[in-house]
Amino acid sequence: MMRRAWSRLVPAAAALFVGGALAQQPAGAPPAQGGAPPDADIKVPVPAEQDTTPPAYTYEVRGRRDPFRSLLIRKQNETDRQRPPGVAGMLVEELELQGTIRTKAGWLAMMRGSDNRSYLLRKGTTVFDGEVIDITATEVVFRQNVSDPTSPKPFRDVVKTLALQQKS
Repeated sequence: MMRRAWSRLVPAAAALFVGGALAQQPAGAPPAQGGAPPDADIKVPVPAEQDTTPPAYTYEVRGRRDPFRSLLIRKQNETDRQRPPGVAGMLVEELELQGTIRTKAGWLAMMRGSDNRSYLLRKGTTVFDGEVIDITATEVVFRQNVSDPTSPKPFRDVVKTLALQQKS
């Protein structure tokens, strides 16, 4: 008796499965022979009818930094920039003051670069990340460009002093 009941349920379940699969045909496919028409309740979005309202909030830059950008990463374009040869391609940190020379036109600074060569710098000479703004008998003042978004000014003044040797 139980075997007869299973033998009747299996074909009925298979017919329901196949019938359900036919009812879920894609929208562009023609309806199956003798099947019911597709549901008229399904709404397909039309590109012209999509929601075009602006988002509720937009961020206006107005000279401020991006709040989602890391403060620890420098600007990519500054670090990847190709350096020119000579003193124009050296950073302020790479220069060491060796001496100063007084001339009729003003003070000159004798600086040793990272290539272990000496260079004479005048007021207004530019280096890779700054410029010489003042030279005195014992020091050179550089105005270094800073790309730190937390800094209130886009530059800082770096003073290189002459290490005077004491005679013994």
